[in-house]
Amino acid sequence: MKAYGYEQHGDPDVFQEYEVPEPTPSADQVLIQTIAVGLNNRERAERAGMGGGLSSPYIPGRDVVGEIVKVGARVSELGVGDMVMTHTEHGYAEFVVGDLDATVVVPNGITPTRAAGIITPGLTAYKAVKYFANVQPGQTVIVKGASGGVGSLAVQIATDLGANVIGIASSHNEEYVKSIGATQFVAYDQEDPATVLADTGDVVLNTAMNGAGTDDDVKMVKPNGVIASVAHNSPMTDKPLKFAHIFPTNAMTDQEALQAVIDLMRDGKLDINIGYKLPFNRDGFVKGHQLLEEKHDGRVIIVK
Repeated sequence: MKAYGYEQHGDPDVFQEYEVPEPTPSADQVLIQTIAVGLNNRERAERAGMGGGLSSPYIPGRDVVGEIVKVGARVSELGVGDMVMTHTEHGYAEFVVGDLDATVVVPNGITPTRAAGIITPGLTAYKAVKYFANVQPGQTVIVKGASGGVGSLAVQIATDLGANVIGIASSHNEEYVKSIGATQFVAYDQEDPATVLADTGDVVLNTAMNGAGTDDDVKMVKPNGVIASVAHNSPMTDKPLKFAHIFPTNAMTDQEALQAVIDLMRDGKLDINIGYKLPFNRDGFVKGHQLLEEKHDGRVIIVK
């Protein structure tokens, strides 16, 4: 089968096309023929050399939508022909294996492109809102990076839970962020969110790149409130608060989170901004990673 990866770190041009063996599903896995692949910033960072060691060739990719062509011996709830989405490994390939606890059926009416766009950001956003922040109805939730992949989904998920959501993003994204459920918007390029929203949030969700601006999060959260952030370091503060670092966790399975977000999409309560659809070939993956290197608007999807 064809797969796309690299043998050395570097810029997007390191991608090559390879012929590699088709994977074999274990008893608790399914074999999926790829239709759409969602690209992520983590894969960009890995390619650039921020992920440590490198197998040769290394096939990246985690977000795949496709059709099941084979099921493992202990698989009963999924069948050949099902259209599924999975959070996997080595996803830049014509076939991938999906673990049962990270694979769900894509409902009728949802395109493979849209489903592929919500896998990693959907997992991150849903676990951030439900598990790490434990958002409750009636709470005021401040979402930083509210126009991005994770942030926009967090706005919609928190809104569906009955929270009052305040979105922070660049001013040109105001209409979009309000359209997905935010009842208030603060443009960080026009005013200081930490001043405007001082002691306002029961919850502050920081999904911005690298969790930048933790000191501002502390200012915006109410005393005894919660900050859930992708930042690695806890803030140094005397203010009483709970700081939850958002990280990959199996305390809530990927299957549970994926099922929740795809159900919300099915019910018209959640959508994702798809910015780019590119071909499933070397040029597509190179172009996709070039877009990830730049400021881009919307998810980057490779489609067969």
